[in-house]
Amino acid sequence: MEQRTGNGNLRATGRAEPCFDIDVEYGRQGEFQFAELLDWIAAGNGRVEVKRKSFLDLHFYVETHCDKGRSGTFRPSGISLTTAHVWVFCLDDTGVSIVIPTDRLRAMLDDPSSRDKCESHGSCPTRGKLVSLAVLVYREKRRREAARSER
Repeated sequence: MEQRTGNGNLRATGRAEPCFDIDVEYGRQGEFQFAELLDWIAAGNGRVEVKRKSFLDLHFYVETHCDKGRSGTFRPSGISLTTAHVWVFCLDDTGVSIVIPTDRLRAMLDDPSSRDKCESHGSCPTRGKLVSLAVLVYREKRRREAARSER
């Protein structure tokens, strides 16, 4: 437990937090979600799509089509075909990863904030969208607020 001092700083008091039993259950639910994600990765069953991001910003490139063999014909790929339940974006070598449910990421492709993007380097040019993490979080917050107000 913490207590404010006269100058407004927080100081530990050594007393137990009275809501700890509630907070620990909420935290435990998060641990179960994370454990399930790790099980999916370990099983290699395709439930997790992992992408590595080299730019440290708040935008994620989500592939929707590719031109295998550079034939000039773009076919559905990436999120258009995935059966993964979640996408994980690893942020370069930072040790930070962002986990996004596939349905939420798909919904963001039609969001006005998402921008068309083409990637032409490599053997397989792709087309997709740049999705803003900040907008995705904002849209999720609004979705939850709307769901609560309907109850």
